[in-house]
Amino acid sequence: MTLPRFDEPKAKPEPRFDPRATHTTHDWAHSARLLCCRVDPTGRFVCAGATDHTVQRWEIATGTKVPLAAHTNWVSALGFSPDGATLYSGSYDGRLIAWETAAAAPQPVRTTPAHEGWLRAIALSSDGQWIATAGNDRLVKIWSAATGEKVRELSGHSQHVFCVQFVPGTRELVSGDCLGNIHHWNGEDGKLLRQFEARDTSFLIADIAPFGGILNLAFNRDGSRLTAAGHFKVSNAPAGNRRAVATTFDWKSGERVVRQESVKEERDATLWRAVHHPRGPMLGIIAKELGFWEPESVELFHLLKTPSEMFDFDLHPNGLDLFTAHFDGHLRVHRCAPA
Repeated sequence: MTLPRFDEPKAKPEPRFDPRATHTTHDWAHSARLLCCRVDPTGRFVCAGATDHTVQRWEIATGTKVPLAAHTNWVSALGFSPDGATLYSGSYDGRLIAWETAAAAPQPVRTTPAHEGWLRAIALSSDGQWIATAGNDRLVKIWSAATGEKVRELSGHSQHVFCVQFVPGTRELVSGDCLGNIHHWNGEDGKLLRQFEARDTSFLIADIAPFGGILNLAFNRDGSRLTAAGHFKVSNAPAGNRRAVATTFDWKSGERVVRQESVKEERDATLWRAVHHPRGPMLGIIAKELGFWEPESVELFHLLKTPSEMFDFDLHPNGLDLFTAHFDGHLRVHRCAPA
């Protein structure tokens, strides 16, 4: 039997996932507001879309920043191919641009005029063959990742489409609009399969202009739950009087399971994005704060305050690190583990 030497380095134990111990580990600055961010599936890079019409790419290990410049308006949506090799960006200019993620000085691989007006959301199928986009032209479109050609156009929303996601492991999609409608589509033939209703997330200003709606859609790990993020109880939209909310549906039955919000403390805010952590909790952003909820609990169990408002965040493949994109131009990294 060979005994270990005393001078052999010991393997470091894996950090313990603990949302209540979440703390900020890095703070990287840019000169313009950041509107969106995504971590590549390999965990090497995090990218953020900015109001100076650029995408900013940070190498996570070093903090080195590289700009990707080709859009002509604010960059509002990002997505990665499943292997992380290709980054897709969308902008207020309606264009979808593909980039080689790890290139030393990335240049557009392909530029597609995808939507009339604001391109709001990007999603990738799990096999990496399809890209879905949604926009202010009230359409969801599916594109071939191999050729950039349009595969299909899905029409049926009566107002701006804010978000789109593929149903895990399938070529079906869900999309949400500013009136609180969620559509479930068959991507193969473009047929509308069913609708989920969350119209209490939308409000008409002066009985004319819609305010709110379905801002983000997310599935849990096994695909049995679909969560729609936004706000409700709007009493005075221009003044910001509304409650952040996430409404979760049973995917099979379509029935509403739980509505998650902050009950103990009134919060005039919107839940801009929510994701389901692989280890159970739901995470969401409320103005300057990161909120954490247990899957079936209405009230959040932890809040992390940050220095500036944010619209978007993403989770690292390690399940421990969160990346938040802020109005003050900073990209911040937070670890869900004891310091």
